[in-house]
Formats: sequence, structure tokens, C-alpha cells
Amino acid sequence: MAKLAAFPKAWMDQLCIDGSMTVKEWVNLSGELDVDGLEFYCDFLDLKDKATWSDYRKMVEDQGRSIPMLCCSPDFTHPDEGFRNEQIDKEKNWIDMCGVLGGSFCRVLSGQRRPEVSREDGISFAAECIETCIPHAADQGITLIIENHYKDNYWTYPEFAQQMDCFKKLVAAVEDSSFGVNYDPSNAITAGDDPIELL
Repeated sequence: MAKLAAFPKAWMDQLCIDGSMTVKEWVNLSGELDVDGLEFYCDFLDLKDKATWSDYRKMVEDQGRSIPMLCCSPDFTHPDEGFRNEQIDKEKNWIDMCGVLGGSFCRVLSGQRRPEVSREDGISFAAECIETCIPHAADQGITLIIENHYKDNYWTYPEFAQQMDCFKKLVAAVEDSSFGVNYDPSNAITAGDDPIELL
């Protein structure tokens, strides 16, 4: 039987920008839903303090649920290598966060579709960054999963690998048992692709 987890898409600004909703409030509110787990986002304001990560895991587990996946949005397609290295460091920190929260899956993205970055370079940049992060995740029993995404709430440009042909090339460029796909049919439709063909 498939398991369901909820993500607070409607309250991202409240949880990530202005703090008008706390993670505790969202966890308690979600207790009314008949789901098996909650998906957390790496930039919730309440997660800035590493000392709190285990508290939120306990809070969710006390409801009889889990946090199966941490949604992260590393920006691996920036043309500056130093920027990409900073994103790798962020992703490794988020992998650590995922482990403390009890997650088995940590989402990655390719990065933003900047007009000055070619398709070849973008795929190369993203694949190299993901491959650099994989051992850190594997050491903790975490699988990195890339989503066929549209756009992180706080990015300027849409996802670099939004369209199916680019997404498939990027996935094919990373070969590792600790890497997988987080498939979203609605995002395929948003990209103008056939979700069944992509699947």
C-alpha cells in the first residue's frame, strides 16, 4: 500500500519568510490529516538552529508519523564555480538535516535556468555537483532524488531541467545506486510534457 505525506505548499512564506506560522503549528495542524508522514523543506525558519532538528522529528513521530523526505533546492547551474561549491556545502548540510529528521530521501534540483548557461554546461554543472553530494548522503543511508520540478518558490528563473528531454539527460548523466527520481506528474504537465511518457 502506498504511503502519503503532506507538504505545506500553501504556507511557504509563513514558514520560510515572515515566521507567522511555526513548524510546530503546522505539524499540529496536519495532525487532522489522514496521512502517514510530513515532508519538510530545508529553509523553514525554525530549522535554522540544528539543535531543534531532533525535536521536530520527535514531534512528528509522537503523532505516529515520519518525515520521509526533506525537500531541498540547491542551485547547481550557476556559472560561477565558487557559487556552486557553496551550494554543495549547503546540500551536504541539508543531507545532515534529513538524517537527523529521520528521512530516507533528500531532494535535489538541477538549479535555475539562467539564460547565459548553455544546456550542455548546465547538465555538466548539475551532474558534477550531485555526484559530489552522493557519497555524503550514502554514508547516512540517504538517497538523493531529483524532482522534475517547475520552480522553487524563491528562485528568479524556472528549473533548468524542467523539460523532459533535459531532465532525462541529466538523470542519465548521474549513475549511482544512491540517486533516484522524485516523479511529479503535475510538474510534467506544467512543463508541457506528457506525464505518462516521462514516467
